[in-house]
Amino acid sequence: AALRLGLTRAAARRLLITLQLEGYLCNEGTEYRVTPKVMDLGFAYYAAMSLPQLAHGTLQALGEQVTEACSLGVWDEGHVVIVARHEPARMLRVNVDIGRRLPASAHSMGRVLLAAQPVAAQQAHLRAHPPRAFTRETVTDTAQLLQIFHQVGQQGWCLLTGELAEGFCGISVPIHGASGKTLAALSITMVQGRHSAHDIQSRFLPPLQAAAQQLEALIAGRERFHGFTF
Repeated sequence: AALRLGLTRAAARRLLITLQLEGYLCNEGTEYRVTPKVMDLGFAYYAAMSLPQLAHGTLQALGEQVTEACSLGVWDEGHVVIVARHEPARMLRVNVDIGRRLPASAHSMGRVLLAAQPVAAQQAHLRAHPPRAFTRETVTDTAQLLQIFHQVGQQGWCLLTGELAEGFCGISVPIHGASGKTLAALSITMVQGRHSAHDIQSRFLPPLQAAAQQLEALIAGRERFHGFTF
């Protein structure tokens, strides 16, 4: 231990004895081994991680797999807010910064988050934030939007093309906590001309759903250990 740590034998012995007294090591003759209690150190770090920190590795892996921009968004006062993002290096980029607030009814993540709310809450949102046309493709009819929210809730994902910005499209899925409550949404955003709607669904939805399941497993583990907060 002294050689591995670059310490004197006396200093290494004091450290080993301290860890033994705290229950992290046990002594077997001239050797020490770790006890299960050492896992508490890892879980304490795990429990302190925020949602964006938990999502970092998942977003990075998903972005590199699909070679498109990936984002994590949460609901905040009628908007969807980007809290984590990964965009692979490429010449043509989708420029959306962390912290950006986007209109929920015109964004795929926003529609996923709205779909998780009761119809009365959806109607209240549309009254408080009247839909407006960002492009010629933007859906602004309240009845049509409520039907879209219902469909998104039934199928568990949302594909939106050219409604918030011309030439861009995105597909999103919800992120649930252990109780089943929707905590956030995960999305892949891309330049519309590179893919058809059918191609987006068949090519990007499966890895997006797999990434969401991975993140939900991390969230569930964190919730079981110490309760979840952003």
